[in-house]
Amino acid sequence: MEYYAHSLEEKSVSKWQNIEDHLTNVAVLSKQFAESFGAGDWAYLAGLWHDVGKYSQAFQAYLRRANEINDEISNFFKGRVDHSTFGARYVYNCSNQSGKLMAYILAGHHSGLMDWQQDAFHGLRYRIEDKLIESIDYVVEKKVLPEKLPFKYNNKRFGFQLQFFIRMLFSCLVDADFLDTEKFMNPEQYKIRIGSFDLCDLYDIFWKKFDELRNSAKDSHVNKIREDILVQCLSASELSPGTFSLTVPTGGGKTLSSLAFALKHALKYNKRRIIYVVPFTSIIEQTAKIFRDMMGDEAVLEHHCNFIADEKDWKTKLAVENWDAPVIVTTNVQFFNSFLSRKTSKCRKLHNVVNSVVIFDEVQAIPVEKLQPCIEIIKELALNYGVSSVLCSATQPAISQSDDFKKGIENVREIISDVNKLFQILKRTDVIYIGRQENDKIVERINQQNQVLCVVSTRKLAKDIFEQIGDSAEKFHLSALMYPVHRSRILAEIKQRLKDRKNCRVVSTQVIEAGVDIDFPVVIRALSGMDSIAQAAGRCNREGLRDKGKVFIFEPADGIPAGYFRQTAQCAERLLDTFKGRLLEPECIEEYFLNYYWLTQSRMDKDDILTICQGAVRGDIQFEELAKFRMIQNATEPIVIPVEREVVNLLEELRYVKCPAKILRQLQQYTVQVYPSQLKELMPYLEVNDYIKILRVKSLYDEKTGLVKDVPEYLNVEDTIC
Repeated sequence: MEYYAHSLEEKSVSKWQNIEDHLTNVAVLSKQFAESFGAGDWAYLAGLWHDVGKYSQAFQAYLRRANEINDEISNFFKGRVDHSTFGARYVYNCSNQSGKLMAYILAGHHSGLMDWQQDAFHGLRYRIEDKLIESIDYVVEKKVLPEKLPFKYNNKRFGFQLQFFIRMLFSCLVDADFLDTEKFMNPEQYKIRIGSFDLCDLYDIFWKKFDELRNSAKDSHVNKIREDILVQCLSASELSPGTFSLTVPTGGGKTLSSLAFALKHALKYNKRRIIYVVPFTSIIEQTAKIFRDMMGDEAVLEHHCNFIADEKDWKTKLAVENWDAPVIVTTNVQFFNSFLSRKTSKCRKLHNVVNSVVIFDEVQAIPVEKLQPCIEIIKELALNYGVSSVLCSATQPAISQSDDFKKGIENVREIISDVNKLFQILKRTDVIYIGRQENDKIVERINQQNQVLCVVSTRKLAKDIFEQIGDSAEKFHLSALMYPVHRSRILAEIKQRLKDRKNCRVVSTQVIEAGVDIDFPVVIRALSGMDSIAQAAGRCNREGLRDKGKVFIFEPADGIPAGYFRQTAQCAERLLDTFKGRLLEPECIEEYFLNYYWLTQSRMDKDDILTICQGAVRGDIQFEELAKFRMIQNATEPIVIPVEREVVNLLEELRYVKCPAKILRQLQQYTVQVYPSQLKELMPYLEVNDYIKILRVKSLYDEKTGLVKDVPEYLNVEDTIC
């Protein structure tokens, strides 16, 4: 009797894929993936045994019934068949050590990694010891399972390392299984995956574009310093793989310099791809655009929660599944969540992070409550998976291992030869603390300046100050409560006014501090963490066209909201006298982070990830518990703001299309992200369909400040958006 792994719709049984071919193909491909971290033998056996449970009459009957074939075999039909447990049980019985580890992979290759035990009827232990499953009509070829773990381990970190290794093997098997199945069932789609770029091609394209930028750039003091930073990055790229830090003041050109480092380092040490990880979705599209401009659209894969590929762009849609692209731009959320996920869809790409260069932009933005698991992931990738990481920041946090922070990252090499000197020669501002200030005093200070940026930490304070400035065509407001097209339009107008030396007074939330290339002579910043103060200062005299810009720090009269904002502000406030005149220098920033981390060290693993991992030393791993980790807990939801005719037209078109992805992607530029509490207030004023939530009341969106937080009690029917 012939046994089959996959059927083809409307094709005769003789055209189906037999199990032996599928198992061999997956074994070979899994091994190819895992050899990059020394686990080829493990992955080969996982591939060889993952689907042996399909050698049952019940599964063969299931395939026939699914294809409406009635014959003698189809009479054994019993419904959907658990085909993954048999292989897991087999390897477990072969060895209670490596077999137990491999059992997680085989049992979960469709449903996801599971806990060792939840209760008597749930978990891997139940599946491989107690569950009744179909017998198979096949004698599994005996193989000797590898008993030696192929990674360097540390007794204190062994539990974390073990679950990490299983997850990487799982990634290899899952991706190989998906790819071989797709190659058989949809060969045309499989062909689309074949890449047309490698890093050698991109290196040449990058330098051609870079030389064009270099030749057109002004011969300024700042550009000369940027050139020196680039030279140091290229020099450091020759160093052996490992973990690097790139500490460059805001405006020092670290984005392109870090990319130049990554390209050259990757070519020298045969790294497979470059992954650029940013903290906020608000800047990822801008970063991805910079990379596309330098290397071409097809070379760069953008992957984050707001990204929806065009339904016709199959190459991108497929590459998102497993990150099979030369350059990936993604977010902290997508990157770190995936390394603690249990789902096949999330884990599938992980093996493609192996032997890459990973750049963590604005590394200080990792939430302190998630810091320790993230540090462990960065450590493990460098130690056992061939990853060279670059911790990139203008305010490098003190996360390197030291006497003050023993759990930090070991052997971090700074790319810049003299960070203190670089900050001194790139000092373009004087930072002055002006104490506690009422709003009217800040408004008075703003109105005294022709061009000024005021940055505060809350939307309410931004709106209050903005409204007190007075009616003027010279004032502007920026907030995440404005949809992106609106915000970009305002930002473009601000830049043009600055260029034309026209009056321009801007009040903004922190949204302007991340990735916005803008240059004011004067910046006013509400007291906050030193990293935020440094980011705001980076928007002052950015191009060094003035002798010195002025940055004024004030404490709001109404105080600072409790929680994160107050705690970081208090840590910064303690340094104002000690480092007067030197607040942006590395010594001050390091002291700030040491103080902040010391205060919060008990909260650096809020989800108890490392505690859960301690149980893994016995192989009793709780993957479902680990998967509860989330970089951001308070997930927001998008609301479409249809105040422009283009949006109204898109929404009308959305009613009738079968494939909405392209329209939904276009609508992202007209959405505002709101938190659950605000969404609850707004629900009576929204239209909700299968895809999106749409604002239906005009007065709830202000043309100057964005989505109104306080929902009016009474609304005019004529106010409804059509």
